[in-house]
Amino acid sequence: MTDTGVDTDKRVAEAWARIEAGLSRVLPASLRQFNAQATVQAIDAVEADLAIPLPQDFRASLRIHNGTGPGATLLPPEPSPVPLTCLCDTNEIIEMTRMWRDNYHPEPDWDDPQVWAYLVDTKMLWLNGPVRPIIGSPGAVVVGDMNGDVQWLLDFDPAPGGTPGQVVRVDVECASWDVLAPSWTQLLVRYAEDLEMYAADPDNSTLEIGHLGPACDWGSTPTDSWGMRPAWLQDVQHRSPYPT
Repeated sequence: MTDTGVDTDKRVAEAWARIEAGLSRVLPASLRQFNAQATVQAIDAVEADLAIPLPQDFRASLRIHNGTGPGATLLPPEPSPVPLTCLCDTNEIIEMTRMWRDNYHPEPDWDDPQVWAYLVDTKMLWLNGPVRPIIGSPGAVVVGDMNGDVQWLLDFDPAPGGTPGQVVRVDVECASWDVLAPSWTQLLVRYAEDLEMYAADPDNSTLEIGHLGPACDWGSTPTDSWGMRPAWLQDVQHRSPYPT
């Protein structure tokens, strides 16, 4: 596969330049953790192994930074440049997506919008945006991780109103699913804007930055929205999955 689309490449490069500029102001030590670019062959290998085409903007992003690494071995550890332990490189994308998919066990009694509506109404599940809360969904690719507890996915099987390839933050333990952006480019721009806001006015930024880097709850559903259905579930009659 060859990569084309000058406009897409330019938008991605501009977004990364803004992110790096923002980090240089608020978290300069983190810049060392960005990996060098991936080769087209390595990106093609991801698509072949996972049997799914990656969005052009994500391919362009990998050709700028092939994920993040641990940085230099220093004590205390260097901060992460992203609100995760790492962005996955091409090898990690394959490995972690395989692990994600290994957890897929179809459950017809639970994988149902009526049940999801019930779980949201009873505050056992939190959904922000058009995302289906299916653990291990084969229609997702893992692109970022926070200690195995929180992951970023490219979602190719969105709920009604969603965009294939949208970026979703999943915290399985907390039963929280958040659509961070409808595309990878828009995610990068959103993060760049928040870094710029933090640099200018940290008290009004949605970012929290500590000695280990940005807090992993960036982009997550606010507590006061728990129990509220996303638009695509508004008119669904809820159904309890529990025996009566």
